[in-house]
Amino acid sequence: MDDNTARQLADINAAFYARRAADFSASREGPWPGWRRLHGLLDAEGLPAAARVLDVGCGNARLGRFLAEARPALRYSGLDSCGELIAIAQAEGRLGTAPEFLEIDLVGDDLTAALGARRFDLIAGFGLLHHVPGRARRRALLATLLARLAPGGLMALTCWRLVAFARFRDKIVPWEAAQPPVDPGRLEPGDHLLPFGDGGGLRYVHFAHEDETAELLAELPVERVASWRADGQNDELNQYFVVRATRPRP
Repeated sequence: MDDNTARQLADINAAFYARRAADFSASREGPWPGWRRLHGLLDAEGLPAAARVLDVGCGNARLGRFLAEARPALRYSGLDSCGELIAIAQAEGRLGTAPEFLEIDLVGDDLTAALGARRFDLIAGFGLLHHVPGRARRRALLATLLARLAPGGLMALTCWRLVAFARFRDKIVPWEAAQPPVDPGRLEPGDHLLPFGDGGGLRYVHFAHEDETAELLAELPVERVASWRADGQNDELNQYFVVRATRPRP
């Protein structure tokens, strides 16, 4: 995907989240059921009480609050492109020891420079990859995050299984509705516009096929620690992946 198209898609989402931040946050208050299994896995893997956590696409930081209930000494860093959602997260608090937030546009900003020399025991990307335009950018993002893991650290991701559910497929909006206009010929398979809730605003969403995230991870120097499905009415909405870094491949 070319840079201009990626920028257009990112701008669609930036406008949506800036405009609907309060409504979106109010609809995203409780923890995902799949996080409870993650909690047990982190205990089994020996995540330290003062773990350094990077929450990419943190929104209102509800993952941080969930983790801090059991680990009040954790050091939480939330990263999001929406300053309005970051403000909500900061006001809510309950995020461990000295939380920090980074407002970063994953399409236009240099994530490597923004993170500097930081290393993390856990990097989470929940509800993230479907908003990153272009397969090459999704892979590059995962590689960048993987390089920021501390020795023995874990990266946890989800793939929103939109393509598996007619209730999402039936809501797809034609690209003619996009503002600013987007040339559908420059998009990749699975790129769609989807309304939020009752139709209040459009978001760019990538409908990943079943194996897409697994294929991206297979291209990187990782070993899979765990994988499961959870969330939604039938515990099938999200596919979780938890991996750790291995030696770089030649």
